[in-house]
Amino acid sequence: MKMDDDFVYAPSEDSYLLFKAIDYARGDVLDMCTGSGIIGISAAKKADSVILVDINKKCVDYVSKMIISLGIKNAKAIKSDLFSAIGKARFDVIFCNPPYLPCKPKKNDLLDTATCGGKTGCEFTIKFLGLAVKHLKKDGRIFFIMSTLGNPEKIYKASKSLNLDLKTLGTKEFFFEKLILVEAHEKSRHSSGRG
Repeated sequence: MKMDDDFVYAPSEDSYLLFKAIDYARGDVLDMCTGSGIIGISAAKKADSVILVDINKKCVDYVSKMIISLGIKNAKAIKSDLFSAIGKARFDVIFCNPPYLPCKPKKNDLLDTATCGGKTGCEFTIKFLGLAVKHLKKDGRIFFIMSTLGNPEKIYKASKSLNLDLKTLGTKEFFFEKLILVEAHEKSRHSSGRG
């Protein structure tokens, strides 16, 4: 099936880095910012159910056709601005390859939407994490990509205020940036109080 590169974010170094976390897929999975669907479609082999989400209708149409052509029964693609069309659904695992480059978003530019993470590059990721924690099941995990170009310090700081522990699972280095595969989970809210 031909991918329209003008409208669908094709798998790249960041996609392949996030793919390294695919073995963590289990139970109910959400693939946010699905793009070509490479993560969610692969996760469907291990999970009970997968929802693949993108704001770009061309991506959703492409991924929906892929799901049908591959005969996958436990996955569906939906158009949504982040979690707006998800309702109250909760997930065991959430994958996200967010837009993370610093830039000023251009209106109605679909490829720009796939890469522009906000003024300093981290705004989209911080917003995503703030919403994702509300859609995690107990002991749920979030796996996402950060770039050294997208102000990771701010993401770490925001994660702390969201009660999230972050752990680096892998990196991919280039001469101009480093991509980071991150696992996030909520810190335990229970403490015995014994010292």
